[in-house]
Amino acid sequence: MRETKITTKYEDEHATRLEVLKEDAKSLIAATSMEDPRDLLKLIDTIQRLGVAYHFEKEIKEALHLVHAYIPTDLYHTALQFRLLRENGFSISSDVFNKFMDKDGKFMDNVREDVTGLLSLFEAAHLGIPGEDVLEEAKSFSRNHLNLLTGKLESNIAEQVQQSLDVPLHRRMARSEARNFIEAYQRDKAKSSVLLELAKLDYNVLQSIYLKELKELAEWWEDMNFKEKLPFGRDRLIECYILALGSIANPQFSQGRKNTAKLCAVATYVDDVYDNYGSIDELEKFTEALDRWDIKTMEELPEYMKVCYLALYYSVDEVVQDASKHLDLEVLPYVKDKWIAYCRGMLKEAQWNQSGYMPTFDEYLKNAWISIGAPVLLTISYFGISESITEYIPHCIENWSTSELFYRPSLVFRLVDDLMTSKAEMEKGEIVNSIRCYMVQHDVSEEEAQDNIEGLISYSWKKLNEMVVRNSYPLPTVKLAMDTARCVQRIYKYGDFFGTQTQANIDCVRKLLFEPIPMD
Repeated sequence: MRETKITTKYEDEHATRLEVLKEDAKSLIAATSMEDPRDLLKLIDTIQRLGVAYHFEKEIKEALHLVHAYIPTDLYHTALQFRLLRENGFSISSDVFNKFMDKDGKFMDNVREDVTGLLSLFEAAHLGIPGEDVLEEAKSFSRNHLNLLTGKLESNIAEQVQQSLDVPLHRRMARSEARNFIEAYQRDKAKSSVLLELAKLDYNVLQSIYLKELKELAEWWEDMNFKEKLPFGRDRLIECYILALGSIANPQFSQGRKNTAKLCAVATYVDDVYDNYGSIDELEKFTEALDRWDIKTMEELPEYMKVCYLALYYSVDEVVQDASKHLDLEVLPYVKDKWIAYCRGMLKEAQWNQSGYMPTFDEYLKNAWISIGAPVLLTISYFGISESITEYIPHCIENWSTSELFYRPSLVFRLVDDLMTSKAEMEKGEIVNSIRCYMVQHDVSEEEAQDNIEGLISYSWKKLNEMVVRNSYPLPTVKLAMDTARCVQRIYKYGDFFGTQTQANIDCVRKLLFEPIPMD
């Protein structure tokens, strides 16, 4: 997928000022690089959290090389250095925390009252990989002592602590975090006026680009006419676009964002056909027709399924044609097989639900990470950033069914979705979900099942971190996988994002797409 430059009236009006601010920020990075490494660490963290790091990838990489050899002595900067280096693909051992631990492997008493150090440690601990026991100890220790301190803290730091205990920084959706951090940063007495203005202006520029893309998608969606042709389905174009921008935020990947949103919107209707509308006989015929991938095979399908089949077929064709133009690669096979696997997975779930069969938890997971549809959307998203990873594309998306790059973000998607929607789905008669399957297989309570599923989500995050540490895949692809998981954690945090909207989710959409940040 080619990189495209989308400009808007807002961007044109502020282009000169934006360039001035970017140059001033580069000067700030250069000047800080000549001073205390601790200040440089703080500056890099600020730039990343403000959402403008994509402008300074070269400068940040050079700055991280400078601080890589630095050995901090305090907990705050040790943890900050560890987190920044790990999340940017630099090698650093968790042994750096040993100096804060006693001979029994426990953190020393003298850091229990260090709020900023504990908060930094808590955030760093979420960059751990399987087997790093010291980071599990760090997570438990920092969480416990932050909870003990919450009633004694000033409002500003108390708010930061509560946000992190609720959702650690490593799992936050980047664009939502940028908005929240900008609002917090402008209250910081030590703030940089250059960085604050840049962050606000850049946020509004990106928002104007996103809104332009959404308007283009709305025209395409209106032409599809799903509302009239399939009135039983969910019309969730905006929600699908949020998922796309959460996975691919950088402005140059406009076409990738739009393509991901398109297939997500179609997939939502296909999901409703399998979940709520089709008989098993109809669904089996639909799946068989899709497996043959030929519009001639749809003649025996009922009319509503013909609408779905045609929409799916031509939407996929449109997306792969666009990708194929700019890659020396036949894209269709990579997309088609995941669509077929997706529909087979949903057929199996429909058969389970309609027959009353309760699979084991392991049997459920083997199917459910595919039936959530994430492998389809991840494939389109990887093609969406292919300009930056062209030579690695086949390696990243071949053998997808055994690839951690697909499995881990898909599993997070599936399990987070189940945690938030299982009750409503069971009320509709859908008995098969991860919580229910775990309860039956292991004969445990719903609360115990949920705890174990949250543990599986945390383990999947460790495996994603491991891909960065081990350099298993190109860093942009792992970051995309992580950003997809972050987006899912955010959109399901306050209810079923693709179901009945909660006020928290409505506010999230409003701030991301429709409400600019005041520049005063």
